[in-house]
Amino acid sequence: TISEPINMEEGVGYIKTATHNYVSRKAVVTNPERVELKGKSVLKPGVDIRGDRAVIRMGRYCIIEEGSKLMPAPLGNKNDKHIPMILRGNVVVGKNCNIEASAIGTNVYIGPNTHIGQRCIIKDCCWIKEGTVLGKDTVIPPFSRVEGNPGRVVQELPPSAAIELQELAQKAYFNFLSTNPST
Repeated sequence: TISEPINMEEGVGYIKTATHNYVSRKAVVTNPERVELKGKSVLKPGVDIRGDRAVIRMGRYCIIEEGSKLMPAPLGNKNDKHIPMILRGNVVVGKNCNIEASAIGTNVYIGPNTHIGQRCIIKDCCWIKEGTVLGKDTVIPPFSRVEGNPGRVVQELPPSAAIELQELAQKAYFNFLSTNPST
């Protein structure tokens, strides 16, 4: 359910849902009945969520920055069926990203200007560096730092990365609220 619109950033209105999601009025959510936000997520201006292709499920504390696009990937060579897209909790997607993954795990950071190819699977606790390009059907193991074009694992993250990445997403949400006094 949607409550009163909230003006938070200068010239940009947000719609606040009952589960404390904030969706910019300048975001495009195609076929919104197929887009599920679990709660405490933010869709910023210019975000394009393509629910017309397949179901998109986002867990708690998913922050999608300006200009990013989430598009479920085609099942195979034919474009008539698409795979549902799942973003688990505590996911931050930077500005101007193009995401066509089938699954993104918990506690994942995706840097700005990144392209995640069709049907990619990013496991839990991963850091994808700015400008990385992952080809289609790539699987990134848990606790990985990934960078480059094509993207490759350059470092294994320590177990403490799980908490750090979780805090990153939650701080992004609460910073969004604190910088917008009308919430």
